[in-house]
Parts: sequence; C-alpha cells; structure tokens
Amino acid sequence: MAKITLTKTRRRRKESLSPEDAKRRRQDYQRQYYLAHREKAKEYQRQYNLLHKKKQRLPGAKGRNAMEFKRDIMRMTYNTHDLMHSPAEKTLKMLQKIIAGEKMFTM
Repeated sequence: MAKITLTKTRRRRKESLSPEDAKRRRQDYQRQYYLAHREKAKEYQRQYNLLHKKKQRLPGAKGRNAMEFKRDIMRMTYNTHDLMHSPAEKTLKMLQKIIAGEKMFTM
C-alpha cells in the first residue's frame, strides 16, 4: 500500500503595498461598506435618538450646547494674606471694597 501524505497548504504572501495604495484601498473598502450598510446605520441612529435623551446645555460649552451662564461671586471676604501678597493696585481695590462694605475683612 502506498503511503498517503498530506501537505500543508501554503499561504499566499500578501503584496507589500505602498502607504498611498494602502490608504486608497482602505478608503475604497470603507466607502463600499458604508454604501452596503447605510440604511441599517440610519435606522440605528433613528432608534438611538428616540431612546436616548439629549445632552443638557452645560456652562462653558461651545456650539449647540452653549448657553448663557453667569458665575456667582462666591468669595465675600478678604484676609490678611490676600492683602499682603497681592500687587499694590489690587490691594488698593480690595481696601476700597472693604471700606465701602461690599466685602468683609477677616483675620
């Protein structure tokens, strides 16, 4: 009887492509994939928009999410460190606000 030997199939070596050719092939593949699955993607987006809430407008956001936002003044007091370690012009303004009663001074 003859001995039967099985040989492994050889893998074809992929052609090494230049970066431009690889980019072009990738773009072609992505375009074809998009065209083939366009309706499915649009339907998914419609369903997503129905089921998910829109983002709320946030302060500091740009574009559609932007809205008017005014920051509340949080700090109502100055202390000795603020007065001693700030520039002269700023210290003068701080003292004027303390004297006018707009801000308080704490030690």
